Amino acid sequence: MDSGQIDQQLAQDLELERQKGKIQQEIFQKSEMCWDMCVGSMSAKFDGKTESCIVNCVERYVDTAVAIQKRFQEKLSMGRM
Repeated sequence: MDSGQIDQQLAQDLELERQKGKIQQEIFQKSEMCWDMCVGSMSAKFDGKTESCIVNCVERYVDTAVAIQKRFQEKLSMGRM
């Protein structure tokens, strides 16, 4: 590998790590959002409505995050990033 290829690989690796960090931050923010939206007050046990709300909220977010990550990986593999 010449230095140009190493620089390009390093740039891709750095971008991938930046994107991972961004996704982790978004997961944290969405988890907080789902919690705030679904949980009115703390109790020893969630009722069915609260539990269902949290599960649905998180699942929607995870599905979206997975789709975004797949698209990002496609762009990286095609060399467009």
